[in-house]
Amino acid sequence: MKHTRVISTMLAGLAFSGLALADHHEGGEMHGSTTPSTFSKFDKNNDGRISRDEARVGADSMFSEIDTNKDGFISKEEMLAHQKTMHHEFREGMRERMREHWKNADKDGDGALSRAEVESAHMKRLSRDFDKLDTNKDGKLTEDEMKMPMRDRAPR
Repeated sequence: MKHTRVISTMLAGLAFSGLALADHHEGGEMHGSTTPSTFSKFDKNNDGRISRDEARVGADSMFSEIDTNKDGFISKEEMLAHQKTMHHEFREGMRERMREHWKNADKDGDGALSRAEVESAHMKRLSRDFDKLDTNKDGKLTEDEMKMPMRDRAPR
């Protein structure tokens, strides 16, 4: 019983420590997206709060998800595999949002962003670093220029 309580507490802590970060980065309902946020996955009655019962159900669900061999225990390997999967999903979500933001900013539809398009879209970092990122100095940023490592962008 005590062992189960410790594991449940650990999982709840893990879940809740990631809720705010995940919701912030996922752009959940609080940020206008239609993608369900991590918070919403726990808030089953959609009242904007997570009750102790909802937290228990969420922690149990998370435990079952992480315990891939279903032996009733979470090994270090299972935890690392779960973290790797979550990291991958987070990165893919970020990439998709960046692609969408790029597409929305590209007003002339040429696949590249001019300085005016960057500034119009309020892309502050791109605006600040535009000259450094525009490696071929054509006045536009392409996806290829964005994929280039930072060390290769700046003239030496």
